[in-house]
Amino acid sequence: MPDLEEQSRIVAYLDGLQAQVDALKKLQAQTAAELDALLPAILDRAFKGEL
Repeated sequence: MPDLEEQSRIVAYLDGLQAQVDALKKLQAQTAAELDALLPAILDRAFKGEL
């Protein structure tokens, strides 16, 4: 078992990784929402022959 200092370092590292994962999930959700909003506009232009 690592000593308490090493355990604390590991926990801090994992907390940092979790924060990065959370930020990436948020960015992915935002991007997906933007793409969902963009699709109807693209289809509208495609059917009007504007693409």
